[in-house]
Amino acid sequence: MTKKVASRANAISPFHVMDILSQAKQLEAAGQNIIHMEVGEPDFDTPQPIIEAGMHALKQGKTHYTPACGLPELREAIAGWYEQQYQVKVNAERIIVTPGASGALLLVMGALLEKQKQVLLADPGYPCNKHFARFVEGRVNSIPVNANNQYQLTAQHIEQYWDDNTVMALVASPSNPTGTVLTQPDLKELAAAVARKSG
Repeated sequence: MTKKVASRANAISPFHVMDILSQAKQLEAAGQNIIHMEVGEPDFDTPQPIIEAGMHALKQGKTHYTPACGLPELREAIAGWYEQQYQVKVNAERIIVTPGASGALLLVMGALLEKQKQVLLADPGYPCNKHFARFVEGRVNSIPVNANNQYQLTAQHIEQYWDDNTVMALVASPSNPTGTVLTQPDLKELAAAVARKSG
């Protein structure tokens, strides 16, 4: 029996960086010195206290399913970190723990982006973002960004490109792939522009 894949899958291309990583690992195994710049991964091993905490948790039998939004103690600790680090009070109930950023982005797209509605994305940007939108049958408006706007969406982009079908704009700080960071005034201007256009 031949199974037909959903048509939306044809618009989702492979994450080519994993092919590049595989080739780099092969070259490395063959003795070549490789500087990895293909994946967004730290260039250091997991710190020893984290390894030991993980091993301790395994020995304590903490190997079962957790609540869907994450361990309550972890969510409380994250809320406390935001208050200590940034003096921002975030209710732990508003914090959701995911196994990585991609999982979180897919959840956000699924929650906010309806079929044929549009998300604004910076271009260049993380290649998978457009695929997350396509996976939930949303549309993408890729906004060209450059060094003049630090490769970030700006309030001006929101004013220019937001239309009746737009429901969200996705920004990253630091940006992927350029690493530029939005300032607090930039974020406030972006938020105000979105509020004006979506209000």
